[in-house]
Amino acid sequence: MKLAIADPPYLGRAARWYGKEGCGEGYGAGKADEHPEAYLWDLPQTHIDMVAELEKNYDGYAIALTVHSLSTYLSVIETDSRNGIRVMAWVKPIAVPSGNRIATTWEPVIVKVPKERRGHGKGKSMKDNLVVNPPQNGFIGAKPAAWTEWVLDAMGYQAGDEVIDIFNGSGAVSQAIADLTYKLDYGISL
Repeated sequence: MKLAIADPPYLGRAARWYGKEGCGEGYGAGKADEHPEAYLWDLPQTHIDMVAELEKNYDGYAIALTVHSLSTYLSVIETDSRNGIRVMAWVKPIAVPSGNRIATTWEPVIVKVPKERRGHGKGKSMKDNLVVNPPQNGFIGAKPAAWTEWVLDAMGYQAGDEVIDIFNGSGAVSQAIADLTYKLDYGISL
């Protein structure tokens, strides 16, 4: 199986956090990588195009996003359990403070489970939510290793699968994939 994990710059926040003039510094979170074309990820069409590429090139995928961009993704992804699409929730007990009256303490994750791995008895049982804090590594948007394992479990990840980290920002997702692959290859229990 060919699987992908996409953690793109979040819609409406890309230039702010990753652009040359962005404010990625501050708030105790550290600076994100700078990308000269970050502004493209503030366009809904860029995200829509990414979904088309994921659908075309991968058996299964996971997309990290914000609650504010969920409607953009759901406008192009048919969410039906029969097609393997699930909207899952990453709950973050320590949310980044913002000026909003309602604090956002979770992030949606859209997962497409490969056809051969859907249904009862096709993988380990799991929950569609994960409660874990983001890493405090000074990199905005980094995902904890538990997050990567959770989305791979949802896709039914097995030894021999190819997993591509579409956006290798902090390197945390790629490192977690490598660690899990090593464990599966050598029969180390997860």
